[in-house]
Amino acid sequence: MAGCMLPYDPLEHTNMFSKAGHALISLFCTTLNFDIFFYFVNRPVFPPTESEESDEEDGTGNVTRMVMRPPGHSGNLGRVDYISEFEYDLYIRSDSCNPRHRFWFNFTIDNVRLDQRVILNIVNFSRESTLLSAGLTPLIKSITRPHWERMPTTQVIYHQSPHHGNRYILSLALNFDVEEDVYQLALTYPYSFSRLQFYLDLVDEHFSSIVHRETIGNSIEQRLNRFISCVHQQNRSVDLLTITNQATDCDEEAKPTRKKTVFVICRSHPGESPASYVCQGLIDFLVSSEPIARALREFVEFKIIPMINPDGVFNGNERSSMVGADLNRVWNDYSEFFHPTVKAAMDAIRHLDEQPDSNLEFILDLHAHHSLLGTFLYGNSYDDFLRFERHLLFGKIYSQTVEDFCMGNCMYNKDNLKAGTARRYLSHAVKEHVNVYSFFISMMGFQLPNSTDIHLYDEEGYQRAGRNLARALFEYYKIVGHIPASYIQSLQPAPGRKKTKYEVASTYRNFRSEGKQIVNRIDGKEGDEGDGSAFASYRRANRLILEIEPCFAQNPSFRPFLRKPVTIQVKDSMDSRSTTPLSNGQSSSSGGNSDPKVPSIPSLSVIDFSSLTMSRKELRQLHRRNSPSI
Repeated sequence: MAGCMLPYDPLEHTNMFSKAGHALISLFCTTLNFDIFFYFVNRPVFPPTESEESDEEDGTGNVTRMVMRPPGHSGNLGRVDYISEFEYDLYIRSDSCNPRHRFWFNFTIDNVRLDQRVILNIVNFSRESTLLSAGLTPLIKSITRPHWERMPTTQVIYHQSPHHGNRYILSLALNFDVEEDVYQLALTYPYSFSRLQFYLDLVDEHFSSIVHRETIGNSIEQRLNRFISCVHQQNRSVDLLTITNQATDCDEEAKPTRKKTVFVICRSHPGESPASYVCQGLIDFLVSSEPIARALREFVEFKIIPMINPDGVFNGNERSSMVGADLNRVWNDYSEFFHPTVKAAMDAIRHLDEQPDSNLEFILDLHAHHSLLGTFLYGNSYDDFLRFERHLLFGKIYSQTVEDFCMGNCMYNKDNLKAGTARRYLSHAVKEHVNVYSFFISMMGFQLPNSTDIHLYDEEGYQRAGRNLARALFEYYKIVGHIPASYIQSLQPAPGRKKTKYEVASTYRNFRSEGKQIVNRIDGKEGDEGDGSAFASYRRANRLILEIEPCFAQNPSFRPFLRKPVTIQVKDSMDSRSTTPLSNGQSSSSGGNSDPKVPSIPSLSVIDFSSLTMSRKELRQLHRRNSPSI
């Protein structure tokens, strides 16, 4: 082991033969979770030296089977077993130094034939109760069609396989329609470390007057042992963005005495890539010229860490860092050597909290959820009733601001099992007036009230959730009086004055971008436009389930409606919040003879504090006691 030196970068996107040439070294280092080991059945370990075709077309000239591999960094694929010409078994690579987590995957497929049909079985998921059982399908794109699209539910099956020990596997049926194309499949929309650095460079270049970028720390350095020099030096930077107006442009009466501070942490878990899109949508909105964004920059200071686990993201892990640590479980016992990014974030938070002129009020930890729908918050429970009521206020305002917020999925507790999370530890590590939340967004989509249709998130939908988060913060500060009404009125045009075209464009930019989707009416009334299709695309929820054949939609404007209602069935559910938002006695808006013009009877919503403060185990036991015995 002391003399083991890898002569190539294990994360470099190379051909199969160059990978196989070092297969023995890869086997030797697999126990360290340091390399990605590919195993192709009946393939030579070392390439033939006299073959001239192996150097052509990326080294696949004399390979008759498909080649599957991670797309450079941020990819994940551990092993490929050749079953037959039409079937392959795929194994997800576990996290570095942590074999427990196997859920995220991201790999490419090339060397395919025209009209080739195969079945790919992903067989080693570490989780069973996920949104895959509710209809979540992987994403697919190719070089000629670079936009991500979801595979249709008719080509994806999540089932128990007797050939794999009755484990739940994900079977994908693919039909390749372009021979020279390279296809890429991923569980969710990937967001790599290099993409973040490129985005931060653009923000720093174009908005230097309101954005300050600094490096608060670096990730860990990897060494095999003390006899070997640094083989794969991680040492990636952790950036901190400060977004606020340096010079105020409001009058003296509306000038803030002290700006509130909102601290945002993102991407603790590398496999939760939708959280990065939410963070980018938040940053895009805060640096824009929207009136709400101008008000927030004037009265609020935003501190944002876009990626706190850069090594895990770069190496394609699902939940852990490079040393196998879950960075959202070590806040109460972090180490300077094993968790340097957590220490850097904690030092920045303590520096803000201890400053006499600082007014830290929010700490938001952004995540993506693999088993629940919509956006929701996890908060804390306090013995002080007034503090607990103040802590619940932001979630209530958020639920009235956006349509994809699910109040039933919110939870406020003091669970000892989550004592090492940022939400639980920071709640008592900072001052009492600071509200600490974990923000979650579904990896799949959301449901509208009184409806069983699932509206799928896409990249724009996740970024819209980030903009909605900023709007919810604006509504909160407007209600509590931190942003004065006089300043809000100054953002609106004077009475009797018509809005200029620039104000109209700024106010309705989001609606215009969403309004580009063509809405085809089913009844075919006069004035309808389009090709008479019987499918309708929603204006608010972007793309719904795409039924593509064989792998992509032939018509790019084809946006069909989800015709079959999908009910989420999660084994780990405690109550009805994990199944469907419809309660007993309510019916879907599409069924029955109910008149949609009749207004609903207003009712007072009562918060059940006992259920909000319970842990998941207590809620599960309560649900079992209340459920009728069969």
